[in-house]
Amino acid sequence: MPLRSYGVVTARVVDTRREGSSEDTPHYQIHLVDDGGTHYRAAVNVKSAQPPWELLYFAAEDFRHSLIEQLPAAGSGWNALSSESGGASLDYVRADLVERSQMRPVPPDVDGADNDLADFLDRYVNRAQQDSSAYAYVFGEPWGPEEQPDKVFGFEPGNGVHSVHMNQGNSEEYREDDGVWQDGGLLLHFAEEDRWVAIFLAFQSQSWNTDDETGHAPESEVSRPEQKAAV
Repeated sequence: MPLRSYGVVTARVVDTRREGSSEDTPHYQIHLVDDGGTHYRAAVNVKSAQPPWELLYFAAEDFRHSLIEQLPAAGSGWNALSSESGGASLDYVRADLVERSQMRPVPPDVDGADNDLADFLDRYVNRAQQDSSAYAYVFGEPWGPEEQPDKVFGFEPGNGVHSVHMNQGNSEEYREDDGVWQDGGLLLHFAEEDRWVAIFLAFQSQSWNTDDETGHAPESEVSRPEQKAAV
């Protein structure tokens, strides 16, 4: 079964919040506001819930791809996307977005400058926050609206997007989320430069050899954490 829903939020970055690696499942939190005044929180994983803990990361600083022409209007908020080829949906395996060999494991948050995933996200997201011409496009699964304020930024109602990472070839524990043309990611458009930055994230436990219908990895490649723990 794929994600319950899939799409993209496009809005301006107004704030960020880092969560330390001591958290059980730390995220890099992004506060977004669309052109209609609706608030969103993008919760971007920076650490896996199972070993290997470090996420795979790649940033394309001058991203060019045909899907850009299919994106919804900048600042239009949440847009549902069909999980199929030919549109704006992301698929790391099928859409020629990124190669597994381009990605490298990065720690979530360690002492020092420009040496962990939160630092790398800061580099681009903070620049987008400071650029009045910039819009973010955050792909993933939505949540909300909630009946209470957002737990990180306090806006009401709570509302946002998560699963901002590859969503296929999962380990046994998360296999039910597998699907094709439903991968998460982050695009930033710096309009004054007409330049796109694309950030892609995946878990090391995920396989890149996935079924074209289900997004499942072959049974022989499915990662089973309990077996790893016994080794």
